[in-house]
Amino acid sequence: MTSRTDTIAAVLRRPVLKRPVLGHELRERLVQGLGPGTTVAAWTATVPQLAEAIETALVRQEQKDTRGRRPAGESTARAQVLAALASAGHGPADAAELLARAFREPHADPPDLEFPETLAGGHALVVEYGDCELHGSCQCGQRLGIVPPNRPIDGLAALWERHTHTDVTR
Repeated sequence: MTSRTDTIAAVLRRPVLKRPVLGHELRERLVQGLGPGTTVAAWTATVPQLAEAIETALVRQEQKDTRGRRPAGESTARAQVLAALASAGHGPADAAELLARAFREPHADPPDLEFPETLAGGHALVVEYGDCELHGSCQCGQRLGIVPPNRPIDGLAALWERHTHTDVTR
């Protein structure tokens, strides 16, 4: 278990701020973290931003510390899902396989609160720039192909449409 002091010290070494310092905030009180042996600021934050980062880190650490401990007799989320699937008519083996299949699907961990729908599950055309080409894939993990950057990505879009209309509906 990490102490509160260690958590606060970790935040002060490298705070995770929810947003950058805005120009008009430079007139307010600022806190700067200097790099080791330098006079160059490694980070700059307003006092409220730093307080928020510390509070967030403390809450996360507290949740992490209490996550593994459950009172005796309390069921897990997995057990609750398996019970719900069993009550819906799935056998124990089928319910366990369905739950395992759902866990294998792509999901963001931790979830991106800004774009929750585009990072966890579903089907969306994803185009990423590789070394010297564009790689196309579906959000579900299905690879679609590679296109040179000087060519249109219409071919990837057609492959993605075929995937979502035929492969997914099977």
